[in-house]
Amino acid sequence: MNKQALLGQRGYFQMVHGVTLKLIAAFSDADLDFRPKPEMRSVRDLFLHIYGMEKTWAANIRQPKLEAAEENKAIPESEEGKGEAAKLKTVADVLAFAKESHQALDQALETISEEELAGNLETPFGTFPRWQMFAFAYDEHWHHRGQIYTYARLLGKDVPMLYDYDNAIGTAA
Repeated sequence: MNKQALLGQRGYFQMVHGVTLKLIAAFSDADLDFRPKPEMRSVRDLFLHIYGMEKTWAANIRQPKLEAAEENKAIPESEEGKGEAAKLKTVADVLAFAKESHQALDQALETISEEELAGNLETPFGTFPRWQMFAFAYDEHWHHRGQIYTYARLLGKDVPMLYDYDNAIGTAA
């Protein structure tokens, strides 16, 4: 995968992210603790995981190895992740975290070289070419956003249409 192709994918991902920001805004502060079952992640946990992975990969993309302690900041069940989740007290906090984290990965892509993209990053879940982290971010986003849509519907929220890119936060013309 080359940088130009990834930049194109990130352009589309920016629109998806805008709809997700609108979804975040549909929740109240009290809703952040909602989980359908005790052993499942909360709304807050899911947003931490989605955007925490982007933030973690952005900060570590040029390293030869992503340490588990760094990745754990985006894993709500870990001690590191619990500390990060505690910082997301309000919907406004979640929105700011989401915007900052997504932008960090955008900036990482803008500044990384083709050679660096082709090089490998050792992670706690395997060794992959660095460009793959951008694909993983996209996969994680769609997968967990689907869960969050379900949570929002269980809470009786009006949810944005999945493909309402014209009215998404940060994407209106």
